[in-house]
Amino acid sequence: MADYENPAKLFLEDHSVESLADVIAYTDFLRKESGLSSDPPINIKNIIDRFGMHAPQAIPLPQQQGTTIPFLGTPQIIIHAGDPASRQKYSIAHELVELLFLELPGGIRPDRLKENIFGIKKERICQKAAGNLLMPRDSFYPRAMQIGLSFQSAEILADVYKVSLMAALCRMTDMYPKQSIFILWQLRHKPTELKKKVPETQIEIPGFHPTNLPEPKLRVAWRYGDYKGQFMPVDKSIPKDSSVYIAWENNQPSSGAEIIPFGSYNVKAFIESKPILINGERYVLSLVR
Repeated sequence: MADYENPAKLFLEDHSVESLADVIAYTDFLRKESGLSSDPPINIKNIIDRFGMHAPQAIPLPQQQGTTIPFLGTPQIIIHAGDPASRQKYSIAHELVELLFLELPGGIRPDRLKENIFGIKKERICQKAAGNLLMPRDSFYPRAMQIGLSFQSAEILADVYKVSLMAALCRMTDMYPKQSIFILWQLRHKPTELKKKVPETQIEIPGFHPTNLPEPKLRVAWRYGDYKGQFMPVDKSIPKDSSVYIAWENNQPSSGAEIIPFGSYNVKAFIESKPILINGERYVLSLVR
């Protein structure tokens, strides 16, 4: 294995990082330095080898897809062993972006959760940059425009770029700004409902009626994108007559034009939904467009 060369330090020799566009430029730099074009699929092993990094190791990571630890003076990327290969590939890309943030001066280094000089949270920066690393705009944008915005298009592009459907959906929403939002729904209670639940071990008090949990609802677990500037809060629920709920209940894809509850507003839009399994639990992926 070649001696380790820090890709972030090499990039910062001739570049500054002041915006998301600069982070995107870093991912273009990683491919160029590794002799990769923008043509799919992107062989991320070439990047690992070019900079003399250890091969990523897969081990069980509870509630985490990837992390990086120092090992013999070289970053060691760790990925979750339980993830499919396409998801592991995205995790590696995500960790390569994280290397850049480790080298930024403290004054501009973004916090993991809070907004910063980049205007968005660190995790979202990493998601967008990892997406560009594996699905370069130069090759992805023409394909996305040619086949249009839909679940079927995302499935086609996921196969072409050898990434997960979720990664392809996120990247497609980047190509269609303010025209779509990708939502992951989960059957669950609101956090406020769980706080009100009385533990079963609590002693019964005469005249006191413990709070029983209401029926769980399909709620927003995660979302990506922007549909006409409408805000979609996490934990927002969808009614049972929605095609989203029908997809979950029947375990079959569903689609149609309907009223979508965005925050304080209800907006009519076309929505495609597909049930998926994550760690044995059924979720629903939806593309609103």
